[in-house]
Amino acid sequence: MVLIIFTRTGLQASQAEIDDAVSVIWHNPQLLTEHEQQHYQTRGIQCLALPKTVDVEDTKATLWALEYVEKHSQNQEIMIECA
Repeated sequence: MVLIIFTRTGLQASQAEIDDAVSVIWHNPQLLTEHEQQHYQTRGIQCLALPKTVDVEDTKATLWALEYVEKHSQNQEIMIECA
């Protein structure tokens, strides 16, 4: 599964899914620390920054992020953080 995360709150709320079935995390630029990225990568989870920051409260922006990830991901099972 692919996970799209925009905020620290969303990251914390998604920990159970990350532990179970996530293979890729797409995230806002600078959301994950280098340490967090290394932690996920050692567990086989790829961390990819979105090309621009997305406001989770902006529906059009979150839809853009979803479309972007769909175009750039082989796995079409996608979970996205919602406000």
